[in-house]
Amino acid sequence: MDKSYQVKPITSLYQSCPGCGLPIINCICNKSAKVSTKAKFWILSSARELSRPSNTARLLKLINPESTEIFLWERTKSPEQLLKNIRTGKYRVFVLFPLENKELDDRKVAVRLTKVTDQTPAFIIPDGTWKEARKIFRKSDYLGELPIISLEPNRASDYDLRRGAAEGNLCTIEAAIEILKMVEEGGTIRIIEEYYKLFLKSYKAGVSGHELKG
Repeated sequence: MDKSYQVKPITSLYQSCPGCGLPIINCICNKSAKVSTKAKFWILSSARELSRPSNTARLLKLINPESTEIFLWERTKSPEQLLKNIRTGKYRVFVLFPLENKELDDRKVAVRLTKVTDQTPAFIIPDGTWKEARKIFRKSDYLGELPIISLEPNRASDYDLRRGAAEGNLCTIEAAIEILKMVEEGGTIRIIEEYYKLFLKSYKAGVSGHELKG
């Protein structure tokens, strides 16, 4: 995607890495082997969200680069490449969104993709706070006809980098991990989870300007 944003620094002591968003002393861009999932993740995110160092969509792109794309969401302009992806017919496309009311019930589907299929599963994830994700979903006409999946994780979110984040909602990379469980791509989950844990530790150390040791 076009990087029309700049990651805000966590601390004034160090510059932020434009990749992982962490202070350069705690950069984790090359701290893990990459994975390549069969499932595709298409992240819809605003420039404001991508400028936040606590954003985890960038993290998913780093660890799963070939299967993750980030598209800039703008109210008055549709992401043309995302629309092309949807229209190719190569993908079985879903949008991740919690069912808020009965009007969306008929669009909800259960995802069990263990059977052989010519279509690659692709999951569009609105990225940001719950308020921002709802705005993206509601104001993007091109999402209006896509089947919806909703997550019912049996775990609490570990994401605690923002005020008000501990509402039971999963962050973007946690949502991707739950989707991988649904489509039974267990071989990559542990690697992504470990990378996410490293990010949380490195972020918290960076807030105080400390280098994460070990």
